[in-house]
Amino acid sequence: MGVIWAIAKATYRESIRQRVLFVVLLLGLLLIGVTVAFSYLSTGEEFRFVVDFGLVGITLIGLGLAVILGGFMIPNEVDRRVIFTILSKPVSRWQYLFGKFVGAAGVILMLDLLMGIAFSVAYCVKHPLGFGGFTYMVPMALFAIYLQTLILLAVALALSTIATPIFTIFATGFVYVLGAVNSQVTYLGNRAESTGTKLVFLLLSKLIPAFTNFDLRSALLNNQPVEPAAMLNVVGYTALYAGLVLGISWILFHEREF
Repeated sequence: MGVIWAIAKATYRESIRQRVLFVVLLLGLLLIGVTVAFSYLSTGEEFRFVVDFGLVGITLIGLGLAVILGGFMIPNEVDRRVIFTILSKPVSRWQYLFGKFVGAAGVILMLDLLMGIAFSVAYCVKHPLGFGGFTYMVPMALFAIYLQTLILLAVALALSTIATPIFTIFATGFVYVLGAVNSQVTYLGNRAESTGTKLVFLLLSKLIPAFTNFDLRSALLNNQPVEPAAMLNVVGYTALYAGLVLGISWILFHEREF
């Protein structure tokens, strides 16, 4: 664990120095501010407008962070030949990959916390009860978005072991889109008449992430409490899915010649 932690800390420190991350953070905060400003155009639905667009904005910013960090870390270190120095030491490739993932996850957590604070203030400002309307569902919804981002980070990191950053960006975005419509893919599989088509759709629904389970906007707007067991299922799903993807990334990374 010492090796993994050392790589994670180095990754965190190096990533924090990247100006592009602060640009992304500023965009996220600006997006939340603009959402509050333009909520007045939605007469009678200002609170819903802020929640909907605020959480969607944070989700998209998370996608951007995942592809920037996951898609560029390894290719940049290969181009700068830093990876040769690291792997020449008593560091296994799985330790290197997992350390990179943990460090990037820490950076995303920090940025998500800052955007989460801004969103929470906007949520309370527009809530009919003001700050008295703040509930545990707000941080839970934000935490669900963070978990979704971790899956995208794992996907981007896996793709970056064999592909260029540009391909990783588009492919990770495509995975996000598929994950957002996973329930529709399952529905099509259940409605298909052909057994072969049904199996293809059902298999696809299992392979792509089910991001619909991470979207708590409806529950937040309708004040519907989410059971702790349901949230634990989401956490377990994230750990399992991200773990499997990281395992695949280790297999791909292990085969590369350095």
